[in-house]
Amino acid sequence: MIKYIRPASDVLYYSIMLLFTIIGIVTFWFLSYLDSVNMLNNGYINKKSIVFGMEKINYPLQTNAGNYILFQYNEDTTQLKFVWLNGKVKFPPIKQFDDYTDTDNIAIIGEYANAKAIPSDYKWIGYFNAPNSYKLQSDIWLVSRHINIDVAKGTKFVFMTPSFDVMPVFNETMNGNNVRIIQSENNGSYNLKSNQFVVLIQYITVFLMSIMLFITVTIWLNKESYFLSILYLSGYSAGAIYIILLRTKILPYIVISMILMILAFISHDISPLWDISWLIYSACLVLFYIFLVMMLGWYFTFVYTVRKGGQKY
Repeated sequence: MIKYIRPASDVLYYSIMLLFTIIGIVTFWFLSYLDSVNMLNNGYINKKSIVFGMEKINYPLQTNAGNYILFQYNEDTTQLKFVWLNGKVKFPPIKQFDDYTDTDNIAIIGEYANAKAIPSDYKWIGYFNAPNSYKLQSDIWLVSRHINIDVAKGTKFVFMTPSFDVMPVFNETMNGNNVRIIQSENNGSYNLKSNQFVVLIQYITVFLMSIMLFITVTIWLNKESYFLSILYLSGYSAGAIYIILLRTKILPYIVISMILMILAFISHDISPLWDISWLIYSACLVLFYIFLVMMLGWYFTFVYTVRKGGQKY
């Protein structure tokens, strides 16, 4: 078995490659964080929310479709919202001043809202802690423990879910009831040019990091030309040489990349955002980088063995 000592230059290349990977993961996290900020500024409604009208409920809504928040309100009193929670969803930050039990219907209001509008069967437990969100600061949320919708309280609804694909969860939740989707003309702070520019910069950053990683891996593996040629001339097959390259060079990057993703999932459990889209995009990016490195490894193995017969020139 060949013992190949990993030179210090390998550590440098690993560090550079992992830096690009970390920048990509952090970029996707920042995009989700920015989405959470915009969501707060828009009254805890995001750009994937479904606004709809429902005049009559013929079938009970499904509660096993997934995690979601459902707002119900009347067009004349949009600040007063009946809120139905299903599953595990992230709540906006609040300043709680009273305790409650699992059986209590609770009320949370903004600093500018009139507490006298809270019905007597709801327990007021605190304020929204979102000073930059005028909409939340004016809202009254009446949160019920059980989904029991009465359209007499309002026929307009907003549906939100942290699921990656919203429509399947929405359709399953509606359970065949007749709904009228309302196209939202205003996405609030999502439409700000500054926010759109930041998002564009983030995607450009990921693209540039991918290009830089490709160049770095190409330079790094190209330095192994003599090693690959010597192995081929020593009687090793191209497949065996690739396995050696994979084990001695590429595997450490794969292992550390997997550790980075594990740390990303742990960080989400400790401090979650609204959804896990950044984790999904990050996982796809890491898998793409691993695939890219492995394919480049096979390419250089082929070039400096079979293609050139073990000769560099």
